Amino acid sequence: MSVHIQDSLARAYRAAGEAHDLDALLATLSPGVVFHSPLSDRARFAGHDQVGDLFTAVFSVLSGIRYHTDVGDDTTRMLGATARLGRQSLEEAALLRFDDDGLVAEITMWIRPLPALTALMAALGPVMARSTGRPGLPLLVSAAVKPLATLTRMGDRTLVPLLTRPRP
Repeated sequence: MSVHIQDSLARAYRAAGEAHDLDALLATLSPGVVFHSPLSDRARFAGHDQVGDLFTAVFSVLSGIRYHTDVGDDTTRMLGATARLGRQSLEEAALLRFDDDGLVAEITMWIRPLPALTALMAALGPVMARSTGRPGLPLLVSAAVKPLATLTRMGDRTLVPLLTRPRP
């Protein structure tokens, strides 16, 4: 497999993400693709159906996805991107591992800063909970994660500046 093929596939993955084009994104993924969440070691999505549901939810809450970095070789690529979740900006890094057919077999995602990560959790949690069909779960998830998002946003705005200002 050549790096040229991975360049083309990575370019297609990036274009699909920027366009919020789920079908084009799924075309870059192996049928057995595994997505490792930045939110929890316990959150793992496998196969086109689960990963497709996840990206449908992601595309419903994120805007302005723009990839700015793509480095790697014919087996592994690291992509860097920026996006917006409402007024909150975020950065993501996605590690893509390719299978023998040249498709994305594994995605591991990281997101920063912490307020963006917890805001994403608060936005995606109820959406993903609704897809389970379990009554009451979206409300429970929302009640559990929204305080965390609020606390990290407030801490970032009020405490972090106090810690990063020069001392007299």
